[in-house]
Amino acid sequence: MMSLRKKEPLCPDNLPIDDNWHVATGQRDGKPMFVRSHTGYREFKGVTGYEHQIGIAVPLRDPDANGLPKPAENEELNSIEDAICPLLEAANESLFVAAITTGGMREFIFYSKSPDQVKAKFQQLRDEIPDRKIQLKIQPDKEWVVYFLLA
Repeated sequence: MMSLRKKEPLCPDNLPIDDNWHVATGQRDGKPMFVRSHTGYREFKGVTGYEHQIGIAVPLRDPDANGLPKPAENEELNSIEDAICPLLEAANESLFVAAITTGGMREFIFYSKSPDQVKAKFQQLRDEIPDRKIQLKIQPDKEWVVYFLLA
């Protein structure tokens, strides 16, 4: 039975929330797509103050015929994620909510209350990962539309 209770935003005082993730598969342009999303935010209407959606895209070096990483590169992408998350999530400045793998790239999705800090930290990431052409996109998304499309 569907709940008629309206979702409310999560108060940042209640962070962090349980670290539960779900992997979904689909297609984009006829190629496989994998979306790993943090399920804990589904029951809320975003998090108060986290109004900017951040995308950090990492192009793959040698994708397979389906545009997905081969095992060795997948391990490298996991290491990149391990570098990105603690840097952006420090003091709950940003919240990691999803990762998308498709079309020759992996994109890490965050929501942030400090987009200017993300820009500064992104330059630090570029310096730490000089052999990758990582890309940054920041856009307003107070309603967490991107997250709810993926979750």
